[in-house]
Amino acid sequence: MKPATLPPARWGLGIAVALLGLLDACSYTQEVPPTVTCASLPVAISYKTDVLPILKQNCYRCHEAQNYKALALSALNMEDFNDLKYWSTPANGINGESYLVGNASHSPGFKPMPYDGVGNLDACQIAVLKAWVSAGTPNN
Repeated sequence: MKPATLPPARWGLGIAVALLGLLDACSYTQEVPPTVTCASLPVAISYKTDVLPILKQNCYRCHEAQNYKALALSALNMEDFNDLKYWSTPANGINGESYLVGNASHSPGFKPMPYDGVGNLDACQIAVLKAWVSAGTPNN
């Protein structure tokens, strides 16, 4: 059947169906980001193998001994374990959360670290720090 011979009502229906098909093809469905899981979180957290690499990668540019003294940016020298232990103890923090974990996780009332947003810790790294603090911040 030639298009010119179709009744006008069918033309409208055909155009409406075609437009709906185009609209459906162009629709946007927002994707839900995947939930971060820490399947490889060790049972016993080790300072030397689990915590220290996180601190070196994300924190030492301001909190290592040479930068701590030269830049005078912070009250925490992370290379001094006693200093790190003090700032990691929940009793020395706010509302039972240590400054180390509160700052790294950007909790309300804490100073977000890193202060410039470069090298923010991910959920798994924060989970490692929390587990280490919960274990009493052992130097193992």
